[in-house]
Amino acid sequence: TNMKTGDTSRKRDEDLRMNSMKKLDQLSTTVLKNALRFTGKVQVVSPEKKNLADYADYEAPAEHQPGVLIASAHDSKYVACFDPLDGSGNADAAICTGTIFGIFENNQYNETDGLEQQTTTTATTTTSSLEQSALESVLQPGNSLKAAGYCLYSSATILVLSLGDGTHAFTLDPQLNEFVLTHTHMMIPQKGNVYSCNEANALGWTKPLQRYVNHLKEERYALRYVGSMVGDIHRTLLYGGIFMYPISTPHHPKGNLQLLYKCAPMGYLVQQAGGKCTTNGFENLLDVRPTHVHERSPCFIGSPDNIDELQSYLPPPL
Repeated sequence: TNMKTGDTSRKRDEDLRMNSMKKLDQLSTTVLKNALRFTGKVQVVSPEKKNLADYADYEAPAEHQPGVLIASAHDSKYVACFDPLDGSGNADAAICTGTIFGIFENNQYNETDGLEQQTTTTATTTTSSLEQSALESVLQPGNSLKAAGYCLYSSATILVLSLGDGTHAFTLDPQLNEFVLTHTHMMIPQKGNVYSCNEANALGWTKPLQRYVNHLKEERYALRYVGSMVGDIHRTLLYGGIFMYPISTPHHPKGNLQLLYKCAPMGYLVQQAGGKCTTNGFENLLDVRPTHVHERSPCFIGSPDNIDELQSYLPPPL
């Protein structure tokens, strides 16, 4: 009886946590959506599940699909993807969270017709056309990004941004209520002595990867893992080292982090800061084109020397 009571209690606690995450994701999406609309320059597309039928994350629990937001510029020239609140599962513990975004040029944009041609149809058709166009146009590899960034919500609120010419950081001044440029042309250290991963999954890693992590321990590397990608990547960007979320069987056979709105923007920012990013030690993470919005991917992101050392432990792909 006690065991059954304990199981029921744990199930109830997990249900409450998932429900809290879902509500927080929804609230964050609404806040971001309203902020984008306020600019007057963005047509926001908030994909409901019916719109994402061909793009859904079939591996995620049904009760918690990620809170992704897709947006299109009013002239349809650019499309963007947002992870409104990365690390939402940590929020109750007051651990840092963040917003991640990536901006692409709309590969279906036609400067001659643009949006004007679409607006000659009914409003319903226009909205449907915009949603479909944005969903299809956002499925591009990370090397096609025109801009990417993240906003870290912690002891300070920091916006890290790249427009393709280096990575820069802005810190929110609460008195001015504006972001102030505090780090120009950030450069990740050539090598760091910190590794960041969920080592609870280690039994599901490949043997070569296990040997690599054991090597890091022998070399007295420090393990630092927040569980919020924004927090872990921000620390790696500043201090160097390697962040990794590899394939892990049986739970994460394709990796756990979403390629489009987590891995690719973060890899882009680190690469713009002189770092490297890869899916398997050999393939550049930014060369991979997602086939659906919530597609997951293994990722290794960090200092050049750390990624090169990782590669020396891993077998080349077949």
